[in-house]
Amino acid sequence: MLYPDFEELLQLGYKAAKLDLSSRRKVKSIVSGDHRSPFRGKGLEFEEVREYVPGDDVRNIDWRVTARTGRAHLKLFSEERERSVIVCTDVNAAMRFGTRGTFKSIQAARAAALIGWAASHNNNRVGASFFGNVQGGMLFVDPSRSRRSLWQMLKILSDRKDYHLKPVTLEDHLRYLNKAVPSGALVFILSDFVTLTPDLKKRLGELHRRADVVLVPVNDPADSRLPQTGPVVFDNGAVRLRIDTGDRQGQKTYEALWRENRQRLDNIVNSLKLGHIALTTPGDVYADLVNGLKRAGRRQGGSHEPKPAVTTA
Repeated sequence: MLYPDFEELLQLGYKAAKLDLSSRRKVKSIVSGDHRSPFRGKGLEFEEVREYVPGDDVRNIDWRVTARTGRAHLKLFSEERERSVIVCTDVNAAMRFGTRGTFKSIQAARAAALIGWAASHNNNRVGASFFGNVQGGMLFVDPSRSRRSLWQMLKILSDRKDYHLKPVTLEDHLRYLNKAVPSGALVFILSDFVTLTPDLKKRLGELHRRADVVLVPVNDPADSRLPQTGPVVFDNGAVRLRIDTGDRQGQKTYEALWRENRQRLDNIVNSLKLGHIALTTPGDVYADLVNGLKRAGRRQGGSHEPKPAVTTA
């Protein structure tokens, strides 16, 4: 299969209906942030604290303020507010690569569909964002509770036409995305993260200040270790690299570059306290996605302080 199949992406809706992507632990989110996981549907927003009066629900007493003032105080919450889930997908030509299982582009499309369907089944607003082979190089689909936005996302993911073949970096797209994403949204970013420019941490930090962010690297085994195929030239439009895969030293150089790339990505995840779920082309995208979200919840379940949810391929 060279391209994501629209019918398959539709069928994933049945699978996603069985997913429980919310954490049952007493944490506000599967990643750091100030609101509950949007996969729970609606959530209560903290508004203010006032002094307790007879008849108030004692379950809402703020014991820290009560201990400090000597008088009982109550937490007040505003009305429930709908959440938005944004699925940002790398559709550059470089994603159409795979040596085992399938292409990275297909695995990313499957993961995007599962996330979108799961959010839709839980009555969240679903939106999408694309960078690479789309009209103009970047495209944003406004989040909506109706399935119109979800269907538009699936159509774009399975589109086989060529619109914009020049590579578009995630960093450039994040400048655009920061202006489009609603405050308090949960943003999943699916890419191979092979090329990391110096601005990536800064741009992700800007987005993370107004939304929860989960990075979903989708990689092929050849991304980390090349098979012996002789001289190979890599050119992503920004960097050109020639490596002789038949030469042991060339293989070591390539593997060292890959380890450096993953270390940089891990450092960004840990520094910004982002979510991180790794997928591979030969892996089971459904199981890996669900297990990754569960691990994220477990990592935060034992502490009152948010912790980075990091997994490795």
